[in-house]
Amino acid sequence: MGKTSKSTKKFQNKHLKHTIEHRKEVQKHNKLRGNRKKKSTTTNDGEEPKRERKAAKEVFEDMPVDEFFASGFEVPKEKKSKSKKESESEADSDEESSSDEEDEEQMKADLDNLKDKDPEFYKYLQENDKGLLDFEGVNPLEAMGELDEEVEEEEEEQGDGDDSDDDTVKNDKNEITIQLVQQWSKNLESPNRKIIRNVCVAFKAAVNINNSTEDYKYAVTDPKAFQKVMLLGLKKIPQAIQKLVKYKIANGSRTIPQNNPNVSQLSNILKSHAGSYLLLLGDSNNTDTAALVLSSLQELLPYYISHRKLVKQIINSVVNIWASSTNVEIQIAAFAFLNNAAREYPKSLLELILKSSYSTFLQNCRKTNVHTMPQLNFCKNSAAELYGINETTSYQVGFEFVRQLAIHLRNSINGTRSSNESYKAIYNWQYCHSLDFWSRVIAQSCNPERELQNHKSKESPMRQLIYPLVQVTLGAIRLIPTAQFFPLRFYLIRSLLRLSQQTGVYIPIYPLISEILTSTAITKAPKPSKLQAVDFENNIKVNQAYLGTKVYQEGLCEQFIELTSEFFIMYTKSIAFPELVTPVVLSLRRFMKKSRNTKFNKQLQQLVEKLNTNATFITQRRSNVEYGPTNKTEASLFLNDFEWSKTPLGQYVVVQRQIREERRRILQEALEAEEEARKKQQQQSEDEEDQSEEEDQEMED
Repeated sequence: MGKTSKSTKKFQNKHLKHTIEHRKEVQKHNKLRGNRKKKSTTTNDGEEPKRERKAAKEVFEDMPVDEFFASGFEVPKEKKSKSKKESESEADSDEESSSDEEDEEQMKADLDNLKDKDPEFYKYLQENDKGLLDFEGVNPLEAMGELDEEVEEEEEEQGDGDDSDDDTVKNDKNEITIQLVQQWSKNLESPNRKIIRNVCVAFKAAVNINNSTEDYKYAVTDPKAFQKVMLLGLKKIPQAIQKLVKYKIANGSRTIPQNNPNVSQLSNILKSHAGSYLLLLGDSNNTDTAALVLSSLQELLPYYISHRKLVKQIINSVVNIWASSTNVEIQIAAFAFLNNAAREYPKSLLELILKSSYSTFLQNCRKTNVHTMPQLNFCKNSAAELYGINETTSYQVGFEFVRQLAIHLRNSINGTRSSNESYKAIYNWQYCHSLDFWSRVIAQSCNPERELQNHKSKESPMRQLIYPLVQVTLGAIRLIPTAQFFPLRFYLIRSLLRLSQQTGVYIPIYPLISEILTSTAITKAPKPSKLQAVDFENNIKVNQAYLGTKVYQEGLCEQFIELTSEFFIMYTKSIAFPELVTPVVLSLRRFMKKSRNTKFNKQLQQLVEKLNTNATFITQRRSNVEYGPTNKTEASLFLNDFEWSKTPLGQYVVVQRQIREERRRILQEALEAEEEARKKQQQQSEDEEDQSEEEDQEMED
């Protein structure tokens, strides 16, 4: 419902009572006249048709033929026979029109008698609305609408006349000049509602400068004035609003006092101003502009917090920038806004921000490659920080989304879809990123070292999600255990390794790694190929052309060595390390006896030696231990002060990581050079097209 205008309020206060009484008298009088009319129509009902037929007959019978054709266009037409319903409806319309005429006559008579009944009201009408005494049939609703428009126009004219900055304006649109902006800036030092409204309207016109479909009060043509208006709206407006309505800080959050009379008056202005923010957030590609918009919006956030729909649109717009922007600085600025808003208003905004960030991230992670992976990893790590603000709320949200992942997996296993498409709901980047994201969230929330730093006495509620997440991840890995999806297996294994390492929970990961040793992709002799090496970190599936090739087999062997060493490095200082690696060493030795891959056998032999050396190291260290396996507290503190990188297996893993890091650096440089060459070639082709178009234009001229 729209806001009641001033004219309507004035009419309700002064004239509504008299008008209602007058209408009751008119309705009573019309009812009496209607009853009389019904009696008269019932008595004369049979005579009227006869008169009509007689009149029609006389028209055609008494007129000679020469006069009939000489009458020109005024040709009388014989009336067709009408149905009963048509005649009844026509009679009703005649009755309505006659009743309207009678109402008008009665209204005139009542106005004539108004001088005796209510002389005070009659005198007021003579002074203020003399046209009402000269009564004519007019729709009262239309009259009231015209009155509202006249009052609004009068208010606007009076408001415009009060502004000193609008004196030079003669057109319908006010041209924004530098002098006008400077005058606004000076007036905002001691602001009022009117100057804030004018600046917000000018700011909105500047933001929508390319939108020709809407008409605004102000127009911007000067680039310098445009820049100053933008700065005025983003910097000065929040300061001016804070002067009119000062917020209070309670429990670390800003609150707006509702007893301030300016709150309701500024509400509509701020709602309109929020539309400009949303438009700027949707088009912000410049780092400085995005940071300025987010900073200005952060200042006005307390004034928007009570408008649920509006604040939801703002959060969704900022989250969309955070998830889709390719500029890291813009992503950081958007994350800072979300982080500050969630911490300042955890009850109002935290759940909204958590759900919106997760869903928006999934929508933008369908396209995953070596170029977009850094951006996606930033989103996952920063969103994990948001989920660490309030772990109780994060658990409720996380439980809901992990349950959805489990339902998708169950439907895929049960084959609710067709057999050809059932696995596609699981084997895609969105599902893999979801599992990896939740492993990061839980790993960060349930890290024992972080819990000690934050002095947490209770166990994090997020620990309850470890078991369901691990089960869903294991089910996704084993859904299709073919060589084509080994990259997906490796990607999810890395997520489990991170989760196990950060939380201290043992996850049986090595059986998932060792399954590739029984695959034909490793056991069979490979065929030579000139294909490029597989990027296992940025792919979850390989083409059919890679299967059985030497390139793919070498990549699988490298992944096996890397993941196996990364799994056992987590327990390199464990007191139970010798018992943990014994079955693994035996199985690897059996494999090496059967394998004909000399290069892979050497790599396995080196890994086995490091495992045995580390097992001997642990055995020597625990020979002096006086407690037994049942003393879990002392067992967990075994070699607690010893650095893992100094163990025999740790030294081996450090060297392997340095080699892999060097490979990644070389690959990244090659990709950047390739991307630069592609952009240069594209720019060159665009320049050539522009040059050819200019030449064609010159020839035409």
